[in-house]
Amino acid sequence: MMKVNMGFASLIMISVIIGMQLGVVDCFKSFEVGGNLTWRVPDGNDTDFFHHWASSQRFHIGDSLHFQYKNDSVLIVDRYGYYHCNKTNTTGTYTDGNTVIKLERPGYFYFISGNEEHCKKGQRLTVDVISPHSPPPGSHGQPAKAPAPSVESPTPTVESPAPTADSPAPTANPNSVSQLQVSALVGLVATSLFFV
Repeated sequence: MMKVNMGFASLIMISVIIGMQLGVVDCFKSFEVGGNLTWRVPDGNDTDFFHHWASSQRFHIGDSLHFQYKNDSVLIVDRYGYYHCNKTNTTGTYTDGNTVIKLERPGYFYFISGNEEHCKKGQRLTVDVISPHSPPPGSHGQPAKAPAPSVESPTPTVESPAPTADSPAPTANPNSVSQLQVSALVGLVATSLFFV
């Protein structure tokens, strides 16, 4: 009986180690947009507040943005809409005061306040989403296909404009996990448990 328990414990430990090596354990982050300021018109003449906030963060596929606000809105727009506070090509509109948007593709996302004056005073945000969080060092995962973007409210279609000369192109992570690898790991563990 003791030998079976030791064998089972060994298989569990091996499975955990293999899972860590394959990067099965994800560490997604949720960002409070604007930190303590939240989603509102920046104080004074600090129209670059959200730009500075975003540039101090690293956004990865799987992370999410949490917008908290009162008597306002969050619009997902294209690059033109972002720079000109223009709502013409809005692909998502949220007014619930507590919006969570999951970043499920690499590239640029553009957000503005639905109030044009708020947007002109700096209540707008652009984020550059890069590859998924890296698995632990020494992993040997293969690239996974990036899923379409999603929002935890009704899902809009978000256009990914091409990067400009002054903004680097998103890069793919050669260490992310494919579904085939996860399936193989689950099959290996199940088979091992069957023969214990």
